[in-house]
Amino acid sequence: MVNQLVRGVQQGTSTTIERQMQRLAIEAQKHPALSPQRQITLNKLVREVMRSECIARPQINSWPPNIYEDLHNEALQRTLVEICQKIDSYHPEYPFMSWVNYLLKYRFLNVVRDRYSSKTVNLPCLENLDFSTPDSEMDDEIAMLRDFLQADPENLLKDESLRGRPDITFQYLAWERFVEDKTWEVLAAELGISLQTLCSFFNRKLRKLMPYFQKYLQDSLPNAAGD
Repeated sequence: MVNQLVRGVQQGTSTTIERQMQRLAIEAQKHPALSPQRQITLNKLVREVMRSECIARPQINSWPPNIYEDLHNEALQRTLVEICQKIDSYHPEYPFMSWVNYLLKYRFLNVVRDRYSSKTVNLPCLENLDFSTPDSEMDDEIAMLRDFLQADPENLLKDESLRGRPDITFQYLAWERFVEDKTWEVLAAELGISLQTLCSFFNRKLRKLMPYFQKYLQDSLPNAAGD
C-alpha cells in the first residue's frame, strides 16, 4: 500500500511537471524570437526539464558508468541549447518530454561521433572475421577463435603490445572486442588512448599474425580492417 502511494505521488508529480513544461513551451512560442520575454520563459522551461525524472538514458548499457555520465551530460547540454533554439518546432499535441528525448537521442550520437570517430580510421569489427562456413557452423568457428585467443599456444598474441603500454596486448584487445563484445570506442576510452592509435596497432599486428591464425585455425582467418 505504501509503495502504491509513493508511485502515485511520483506519477502525479511527473504529470504536473509535464503540464508545466507544455505551458511554458507554448508561452515561449508566443513571444518574439530573441525577446527578453522568450528568454525568461525558456530559462524556466530548462529548469523544469532538469527537474524531470523522464529524461532518457540512450545507450546506457553500452558504456562504463563514468564515461556514460560524461557523454550523457554533454548530450543533455546540447539538447537544452537546441530546445531553446528550436522551441517553435515543438507541437503541443505531443508530450514535451517525448520531444526532448527525441532530440537527446540524436545529440548523444553526435557526442559519441565527435569524441571517438575519425574519418581516417577503419574500425576492425566482428563482421571482418571472414569465416567461410555456413551460418549453422558459425558458432563453432567463433568458439574456435575464442579458445585460440585464450590459449595462445605460442604466446605470440600476448607478446605483441603497444609501445609504452605493456598492458595493452593484441591478445587483450582481441578478447575484449570479440569475446566480451566491447566496441573499439569503449576500449579506447577505457584504456586512455586515441581510437586512431588503437586501430592502427590492432590492424598492423593482425596482418603480422596472419600465419599464426592460419596455422591453428585452418585458414579461418580474421581480416584486417579495410582489406
